[in-house]
Amino acid sequence: MVNPTWDSLDSRPLPSWYDESKFGIFCHWGAYSVPAYRSEWFWWYWKGSNPDPDVVRWMNKNYKPDYSYADFAKDFTAEMFNPKQFADIVQASGARYFVLTSKHHEGFTMWPSRTSWNWNAVDIGPKRDIVGQLKEAFKSTNVHYGLYFSQFEWFNPMFLDDGKYNTTVYTDQVSFPQMIEIVNKYKPEVIWSDGEWDRTDDYWKSKDFLAWLYNTSPVKDTVVVNDRWGAGTAGKHGGFMTFQDHYTPGKLVTRKWENCLTLDRQSWGNRRNMTSSEVLSVFEILREIATTVSCNGNVLLNVGPDMHGLIPTIFEDRLRELGLFLYTHSEALYGTKPWTYQIDTVGDTWYTSRYRNQPNDDFYNKQIEGETIIYAWILKTSVDTIVLNRVTATVQTKITVMSTNKVITPTAGKTISIASSDIPWKDLQRRDAVILKIEYAASDNVGFK
Repeated sequence: MVNPTWDSLDSRPLPSWYDESKFGIFCHWGAYSVPAYRSEWFWWYWKGSNPDPDVVRWMNKNYKPDYSYADFAKDFTAEMFNPKQFADIVQASGARYFVLTSKHHEGFTMWPSRTSWNWNAVDIGPKRDIVGQLKEAFKSTNVHYGLYFSQFEWFNPMFLDDGKYNTTVYTDQVSFPQMIEIVNKYKPEVIWSDGEWDRTDDYWKSKDFLAWLYNTSPVKDTVVVNDRWGAGTAGKHGGFMTFQDHYTPGKLVTRKWENCLTLDRQSWGNRRNMTSSEVLSVFEILREIATTVSCNGNVLLNVGPDMHGLIPTIFEDRLRELGLFLYTHSEALYGTKPWTYQIDTVGDTWYTSRYRNQPNDDFYNKQIEGETIIYAWILKTSVDTIVLNRVTATVQTKITVMSTNKVITPTAGKTISIASSDIPWKDLQRRDAVILKIEYAASDNVGFK
């Protein structure tokens, strides 16, 4: 049992499935998918405290003067939405968990919330319980189901009045009941909180919610949460740390963390004027995975479906191609831990590892000859010689080019050099990334670097 204090809540062990999963898919989807202009912050850019002139001009050009943001919801039909197709694409990507925006800052709920009358996906727009239908679709996969939840709503009068009068009416009547509602009804294994930064964790009653979540909720033994629970909590309190969007430290972080980023470099929500050059390549995604997992992080990669309920084809293509690589190199990713060294001193090579037999509760694996298996993610392949300065070879050291049967026996010594001609490039899925499995390297008594 935990108490509603940060010391107690932070002491709860993170369920092991999350660390073992390494890679998840984020999905930003809501009424903002209808204008699909600029980003999911469209309403704020249009009607916020400092309106964006470009967004204002775009609205004036394309919509009648009395058009309101609420009018967009009527066109959020999602008539081509197939939850099983969503689940299939996510599973094909190699992701082991999925996080849907149950409610973004606009306040539109993707389930029939009892506290969001006529501003939810069942009362208007799709006329479907999006959260529930996706939950059901993922039951037939090996993908854990999670929900993003925005604490605040930009223009909710109760939230705005709470700021004026130092009250908690919005928390008591909207945000807190909604969190309890989605947990009890959909049993998500990830609660990804956001939109918390304007108020304290006491205002959001975050500690009370997390104590209930960990002690008595239907997902108390398996649920994981992030760190966005009130002003100043990011990077300090919660389950896994996000620090900020697209956090990439490039060094080992002792506490489990997550790198959340989006396929469309410019937006999390669907964007009508997105170009192919603005979409991450598969190589760029692989590099994000390598640089993140090697440093004790997970990657949460976002897609933004359109108003009709379709994941853009270019996103699907990227995810399926990525999944083919991860499938044939799964041993180097899922269930691994950081190694003593995260990155080599030359090239663009990152390391993951696992123990052959020995249990390990630490957050990284030491180098033990005969026990530690090292995976070198080589991301700079246009060289004559691949050099691994961090690995010391013995006469027993064995190197396997993953996804092939090619075995390389290196010369014993402090540095391993592999001629590019020894790599069976024609047998590999990609020429821009190769993973080497290294066994029986010499022991190294240093701590993590």
